[in-house]
This record gives sequence, C-alpha cells and structure tokens, in this order.
Amino acid sequence: MTEQSRRVGFIGLGRMGTAIAGRLLDAGYDVTVWSRSAGKADELAARGATVGETPEDAIATGTVFSMLSDEAAVRQVFTAERLRSAPEGFVHVNHATISPGGAREFAAQGGRYLSAPVVGRPEAVVAGNLTVLVSGAADVRAETAPMLAAIGRRVWEFGDAVDAAPTAKISVNYLIIHALQALSESITLLENAGLDAGQFVDMINDSVFPGAVYRGYGDAIATSAYTPPGFTAALGLKDLKLALDTAGELGVELPAGPVLQDVFATAVEQGGADLDWASIAEVTRRRSH
Repeated sequence: MTEQSRRVGFIGLGRMGTAIAGRLLDAGYDVTVWSRSAGKADELAARGATVGETPEDAIATGTVFSMLSDEAAVRQVFTAERLRSAPEGFVHVNHATISPGGAREFAAQGGRYLSAPVVGRPEAVVAGNLTVLVSGAADVRAETAPMLAAIGRRVWEFGDAVDAAPTAKISVNYLIIHALQALSESITLLENAGLDAGQFVDMINDSVFPGAVYRGYGDAIATSAYTPPGFTAALGLKDLKLALDTAGELGVELPAGPVLQDVFATAVEQGGADLDWASIAEVTRRRSH
C-alpha cells in the first residue's frame, strides 16, 4: 500500500460515521476527518486522525468517505465548487441512505462516485459486523474494495448503476420498519394480556426470528429503552418516505406504507424525533389504552 493510497478523508461524524472512521484508522489508514459540529472529531483525533478545518481538507486526500444525515446535507458539503478543486481521480464513497435519483445526481457532479450504504448499528461497526452495499463503476469498486473490507464484515456488490445500492438499502430499511411495527403490535398484544414482554422476545429469538433486528429492537421495545439511539425516529421517517417515493416512481404499490408513515409521523411529533426508531412502539401502546 503506497503512502498516497493510505490517505483517506471522512466527512460526517455522528455515531455511525465515527465508528466507520475508527475502523479505517484501525486498519492503518491515514484519515483526515471533518465534521460540521465542533468537538465531534475529538475522539478520532485522540486515536490518530488528522482533523481538517474545512471539507476541502478531507477532499484533498483524493478518496473521501461520507456519512451525512440526508441528501440535503450531502449537497451542502459536496458543492460543485469543492468538487472542481478536488484532486484528479477523486473518489466520493457515500454511505448515507439516499434516493436513487440523489445517487444519480451526485454521480453526475464530477469525480468518481460510489454508492455504499450500510446495514448495521454503531455497535455492529465496532464489532466488525457491518454489512456494506455497493454499486458504481467497476474500477471504483475495485479501488475502494480494501477500504470497504476494512469497515465491514461483508461487501455486497449490486453492479455498475449508482442507484442500485441505494434502492437495495431503502428496501432493507422498509423491511426493518415492518419488523419494528410487527414487534410493537405483538408486544402490545401480549402485554395487555398480562404476559412478560422480555420472555416473549427471548422466545422468538430462540425460535422463529433469531437475529439482530428482533433481538435488539425487541429488547428495546420490551423495556421502552430508546436512548442513546442507534438510528433516530426522524431518520426512520425520512427513509420510509424514500421507500414510498421510490415505489411511486416505479409504479409499485406498498399497501402498508401509508399506515407506517402515520405511525412514524406520530412518533416523531409526540414521542421525540431523536429517540431510537424503535420508539414507534409507544404509538401502538398509547392507542391501545
């Protein structure tokens, strides 16, 4: 690995971004980080990261990973002016969950663009269990493969079209949203029958639904433990809207979509946008009394 190939930038240091950047540091990369919020880079700086004063400092490395909250944030940071000043061969690896149209837009801005949304909570990143979905030009996928392997357990390639991986990620999150609501309804049902929610979660994880979703979110719902959030209710509502918009563009009917959107919108309004998205369970609980 040459000195230049070891240099990467990372923009967006929420819990997920910090965890992913940490994996790159652990793998021996020279990481320059930048965050819009002061102080968020302190943890990584203590581990050896270089803290950039501006996004341009991260972009100057030639390969930048970003984990920003939504498309608007990506547009604010990766402006046309900044991309024009990027080094020749510049690569932007975007981990955010965005629309297929957004991916096409960012790929057309200049430089080389890779869609790389991820599946997993921050603790999964730290444990090396992150799943990475990738799509984009074959040469960019090959060039970034060692870095992506460093941050995740497995990288799933969805081909050359930059909008493919975002569509797959939207579909994953739509599935998780259904699981959250199914857990909410089932747990509320048995709670109202006087049964133990914790025992129920243990039972389904030992039989029909073993895995991170039904275990982690099942425990959270059973105990109403929604902080710190691995993924907020507001971001869940954003991704649900992405699924509904994408379905509309493709002419696909999602019958449960409007019901789920009402639940999420109510959870954000009444429960709190910054609670974990498992907090949507409280909507079902309140409506059942």
